Amino acid sequence: MSKTIEIKKVHVRNLVLSFILGFGILYALEHFGSFSYKHSYSQPYSERPSLTYQIPATTKVSYIKYRTYFNNEVSTDGNGFDLYDLNYEDSDFNSYSSKSYYYTQATLKDYKYGIYISVALFLITLFFTNFKIKLS
Repeated sequence: MSKTIEIKKVHVRNLVLSFILGFGILYALEHFGSFSYKHSYSQPYSERPSLTYQIPATTKVSYIKYRTYFNNEVSTDGNGFDLYDLNYEDSDFNSYSSKSYYYTQATLKDYKYGIYISVALFLITLFFTNFKIKLS
């Protein structure tokens, strides 16, 4: 008395598609993270103390941190950016090609959530391919 496990092609296809879609959803969710940075400006010594001081826009950034959607952190050095690049819309940092590095690293760091999303999608498709719901 042997039992046969039958794996249909549709289930294999749905498994592959659920992983692609799950990690695609994770990559999209990573776009909702937030950037922070620290400048490398040191205030010059003055006889009179001041509570405010002006930082030039050409000051280099010492590090850039990206807090992911799932509260992990991707940190890099300044990558040659200055304060102008991080604070104005038409700069090099605000192009998608610069930010996509952080989104990709965040996706790799949060891979377990991609697996969770993929498994959930696969289980939903598995349920609906095996059972038909009929309302009468």
